[in-house]
Amino acid sequence: MRECVNSENVGQVEELLLMTEQMQDELDQKDETIMELNRQLSRLLSLNEKLNSENRAENIEALQTRLRQTEQQLTCEIDSRKRADAEVVAWKFKYEKAEQAKRYAQTHQKTVDVPVEKKVPYEKCDNCDRTAYQKAKEKCDNRKIQLEKKYKNMTAGYKILMFLLAWYSIATTLFTAILSPVFLNDCITFFGTIGKGMVSLFQEFVTGADSFGQLSDGISNSVISGIVYWLIAAIVMGILFIITGLIIVWIGYQVGKIYWKYCWDIISIMVALMSIAIAIYFGEWIKSVIPINLIVLLLLVHVVYIGIRCYVKDWQEERGYF
Repeated sequence: MRECVNSENVGQVEELLLMTEQMQDELDQKDETIMELNRQLSRLLSLNEKLNSENRAENIEALQTRLRQTEQQLTCEIDSRKRADAEVVAWKFKYEKAEQAKRYAQTHQKTVDVPVEKKVPYEKCDNCDRTAYQKAKEKCDNRKIQLEKKYKNMTAGYKILMFLLAWYSIATTLFTAILSPVFLNDCITFFGTIGKGMVSLFQEFVTGADSFGQLSDGISNSVISGIVYWLIAAIVMGILFIITGLIIVWIGYQVGKIYWKYCWDIISIMVALMSIAIAIYFGEWIKSVIPINLIVLLLLVHVVYIGIRCYVKDWQEERGYF
């Protein structure tokens, strides 16, 4: 019995040892599996870190790219805003200039009332009594005629008064000029110089005609030579006088054209009379300061005045004031 029991115990122990060995093998396998899994886990973690680092770098580059694009867009928007602000300022300046020109035109331009004939309602009404209309129209026409006569009389009186005042001013200025020795001497000197210049010019013409007339010396016949001489001299003198006359007429025409366009008004007459009066009354003092002929000074002053009037009128015409 004991041997049976012992054999059973031995069998159980052997089974336990086998089971223990199997379990130990399984544990070893599991430890190896765990170690392999740990190794795989570590590899996965390192790979994950690498992937995360690469993703962060790519994200940073993407963010930097977006930031650069945003900065470029912002710069473009700022430039557009600056250009728009500059255009707004320019248009505002043009608007202010236009408003100033409009206000100046409204306050300085001349207004002319143009009479417009209006149709009377009575003329369209066949059933109305035209007696009152005819009487009112006759009364209005008579009043209009009276006012026109009164206006013509007033205008004529004004013109006569202005003519008398101008004549009085001119006469007074001339008499004062005659009594002023400084102005009178300058007048004599000025016109004497012009006369001497004309005489010298005529002498030059005669000398030139005589020089051309000497071409007839080659003719042996004295009578024919004399006739040819005088013909050549007359032709040369005529040509010279015609050229000189045309030059003087052209200069006078141009000056008159400019004067008529820019200075033909009462202001020019007042400026001329005032400048002459100042030259007459203060001629001695002026010559003590500026040693110049008073007539030449008057001409220079009037030339400057014409230049100023031309500039002012052209400036106004360019801006539409005329």
